[in-house]
Amino acid sequence: PPLREIIGQREEAALVSEAPPGFASLVGRAVVLALIFSPPMLLSWLAWLWPFFRNRVWYRMLTASLARAGTAFIKWGQWASCRPDVFPTAMCAALASLHSQAPRHGWRHTEREVREALGAPVDQLFEDFERRPIASGSIAQIHRAVWLNQTVAVKVRHPAVVRRIVTDFTLMRAASDLLARLFGVSGLRASVTQFSGTMVAQTRLDVEAEHLRRFGWNFAAWRDVRFPRVLAASEAVLVESYEAGELVSTYTTDLTLGVSSGSGGADPLSREEAHFVVSRGEDLYLKMLLLDNLMHADLHPGNILLRRARRYGRNSLALLDVGMVARLTRREADAFIGFLNAMGAGDGAAAARCVLRFSDSQACTAREEFEADMSDLFRRTCRGYGTGIQFGEVLRGVLALVRDRGVAIDANYMTLVTNVLCLEGMAGTLVPEYNVLDAARPLLDAHRALPRPLFRLAMPLVASLKRVKDRVCR
Repeated sequence: PPLREIIGQREEAALVSEAPPGFASLVGRAVVLALIFSPPMLLSWLAWLWPFFRNRVWYRMLTASLARAGTAFIKWGQWASCRPDVFPTAMCAALASLHSQAPRHGWRHTEREVREALGAPVDQLFEDFERRPIASGSIAQIHRAVWLNQTVAVKVRHPAVVRRIVTDFTLMRAASDLLARLFGVSGLRASVTQFSGTMVAQTRLDVEAEHLRRFGWNFAAWRDVRFPRVLAASEAVLVESYEAGELVSTYTTDLTLGVSSGSGGADPLSREEAHFVVSRGEDLYLKMLLLDNLMHADLHPGNILLRRARRYGRNSLALLDVGMVARLTRREADAFIGFLNAMGAGDGAAAARCVLRFSDSQACTAREEFEADMSDLFRRTCRGYGTGIQFGEVLRGVLALVRDRGVAIDANYMTLVTNVLCLEGMAGTLVPEYNVLDAARPLLDAHRALPRPLFRLAMPLVASLKRVKDRVCR
């Protein structure tokens, strides 16, 4: 592995030296947020009554408010835009712009941060540096540049983003405590705390560089999967190789919802290309889960680039934005893998027992009732491999039972669930006949049958057999 050890998520968050906000700062920020969200809040009644206004105006107002509110809210909007199975399609269409068109900072800030990070002015370090960013996200924006005769991407953190995140999550924790006292909403503070640690750690671009090195090591043998190479990194600036290609969201969210992510004019995917994106995307997810215990926590189509064979010689994928990761313990990985195996066997009771392991501090007292409910759900919707399981429908049913029975789920498990739902949604758009669970069976069966060291050796062969099976089924 890389020379430096990957540090834990809590240690990453502790690297961010930002003092807790004072009372005056919290009150001021609360007032600002109230003003930012007042237009959509005040007009929510009209949006509820008038669908035309809701779809054409109100969702855009909500998107603009989320963009102005800052990092935490933009991140939620990015996630929601990839979930047309959960939110209205018009809402997803409006939120999709947050993937690459979040608010941008000015050139002076970029120039200052690059000079402080790399020790020299921009014009001395780079042969060319585009002042206009090619994309902007919740944490940073990206400029294209030429450095040492190679095209690179320079990621520069937005100003005051750390202070804003710390303040917003302090407010969210206070709100979660209030909801717990007034309405008995349990587990909300724990989930906010877990997510805030992940978001705070993401503000350090040198931590993202460490993630890139680890993923590059984990997938070094995969010729059709790549991660950007780290060339230089500091807390606020990351210089990495520029990865060309087309965002997969161009063919999922964008084409389905009729919006544009800015990649512009892409030809429709062939059947072979669409199948490659889906099947290889599933292979990525399974390797991260079954072997690496390190999961890209933002694995939606807006962070996956397709490099098409017609231009690059072979189809390949490039994964971007690895600031957020889920570092899985063996216990967490085994519990989720057990849940997937229970789905493959159509065993609702076993699935329920696995879900009850999804938190180190499980507060559910109605365990027998939850197990009975899961058994009933599986009898209706999940009869096992080869029965045409609608994976997303089953997972949404499970999450509804989790909510109804007060089952706690820790943040890493929700990352696994969210990623697999994004994968299932991508498959449903690009290759509707592709069954995510059936396709995963060879790797899941091999993982269950073989000792871990043997499975690691056998995985390339099993993955090859999976691809052969995928082609035959196609």
